[in-house]
Amino acid sequence: MSESSLYETDFLAWINQQQLALTNRDVTALDWENLAEELDAMGIREKNELKNRLVVLLAHLLKWQYQSRKRSISWFTTIANQRDDFQDLLVENPSLQQYIPAILPKAYRNARREVSAETGLGLATFLDICPYSIEEILNPAFLCNTTDDFAKAMKSQ
Repeated sequence: MSESSLYETDFLAWINQQQLALTNRDVTALDWENLAEELDAMGIREKNELKNRLVVLLAHLLKWQYQSRKRSISWFTTIANQRDDFQDLLVENPSLQQYIPAILPKAYRNARREVSAETGLGLATFLDICPYSIEEILNPAFLCNTTDDFAKAMKSQ
């Protein structure tokens, strides 16, 4: 069975075959076209993960800011976890940092729309452009102080 047809019929077997070919430096056994396609898709998935984490984080920061009476441990932990996971993703993939300026406005657009729908607050309640810098968004002391425990964070608001 050729590498390309294995790619279409049994993806895991294809991955194992390609990994073995790479390990053995057997360039004749590599499925160059599909490998290039998969590498491209992997890069896109990493950028999408960055954006998705940012959407979740921004949505919860907006809810935290605009619905102070509805704050919950769930929002607090989501903000803390998303900040940590976003930072971890950047540590694991430092080159993702370069995409933040392009991703932030798109993530904010989605978060703003999501929060408006979830809260019933009109879209016009929220600024059209992201009011937070990436440094603020990731700062554990900004808006929702995730350096504190939940009880302390709730009292300081």
